[in-house]
Amino acid sequence: MPRAILVVDSDEDHRALLRRTLAGNGSQVVGEANDSEEAMRQAAMTSPDVAIVAAALGQGDGIHLAGRLATEHGIPAVLLTSAPDPAAIARAIQAGMMGILVKPVEPATLRAMVEVAVCRFQEILALRREAEALQRTLEARKVIERAKGLLMDMEGISEHEAFARIRQKSMDTGRPMAEIARAIILAAEVRGRFR
Repeated sequence: MPRAILVVDSDEDHRALLRRTLAGNGSQVVGEANDSEEAMRQAAMTSPDVAIVAAALGQGDGIHLAGRLATEHGIPAVLLTSAPDPAAIARAIQAGMMGILVKPVEPATLRAMVEVAVCRFQEILALRREAEALQRTLEARKVIERAKGLLMDMEGISEHEAFARIRQKSMDTGRPMAEIARAIILAAEVRGRFR
């Protein structure tokens, strides 16, 4: 599958080699940079599918840059190194690097690593979105439970009736039940009723 690639390497000759290799694999280099700041500018302008980042840059650290690309632009990165040492590998993992390539890079290995990096990164993003949705659901349930308890205390009604009131108000107003529950809690706090 053709991919849009950002190549970050302070070695111009190596960038040119990567550009040719990626073109031969059907991918397109949409941006090139020789330092971290230029890489961040290129990432913002080109929105690549993946970045290939040299571990050693003229100015800046490739591993740190990879973390920034992922968090600030949602771009997975593959580390390019000539001598991977255990400390660098540990830092790369901690920074969220999607893979490591050792120079010289074979075209088939490069193509495979790019695909793996993009796919794994998309899976991680999907899992993160799912976890965030579950967290929001859990928080909403907690708020609704608290509001039910307040209604039960203030109105002397059953749990079932308290829930039915929150649900009905939600349907009447077209607002989520959690939002109705927060309003009930706020009203109770204003009236000095805390649970």
